[in-house]
Amino acid sequence: MLEKSVEAVLFLSPEALEISEICRILKARPEEIEMAIEAVARRYREMDSAIEVVKVGNRYLMRVKPEFADIVEKFAERELDRGTMRTLAVIAVRQPITLAKLAKIRGNKCYDHVKKLIELELVKAEKKGRSTVLTTTEAFASYFGFESKDPEEIKEKLKDFLEKND
Repeated sequence: MLEKSVEAVLFLSPEALEISEICRILKARPEEIEMAIEAVARRYREMDSAIEVVKVGNRYLMRVKPEFADIVEKFAERELDRGTMRTLAVIAVRQPITLAKLAKIRGNKCYDHVKKLIELELVKAEKKGRSTVLTTTEAFASYFGFESKDPEEIKEKLKDFLEKND
């Protein structure tokens, strides 16, 4: 019963959830929730489903596998609005990039976008002297289906993709 409840919560949640949030909703212990999440994820893998359970940072979500995203894209609501997605794309392609340089490219609205991207753990910000340097995270790689979690490899793959589709 707990496994199916976890599946239902993940399926209907509009955003990735921390284990503590799922515990609160289902009134269960963290270890029970972790086991249930793994069981749900395993079941979807064994079914060879187009749906998967993914860990993004310290949160979990259900999503359509990246290879099926094009098919359902026109029907799905976006977790990230168009502006935030464009800001994320600039960060991914130009990383490491300073926040000041990003603001010159994307405008002042990018500060709100970066705040949201950091909250979602898709981007990390590191202070280097007086600058803040932005790069993608492991959660970014996982969320977008990249095999490598290395920001430099992600940047190169995106540049190759853009050159081929230009």
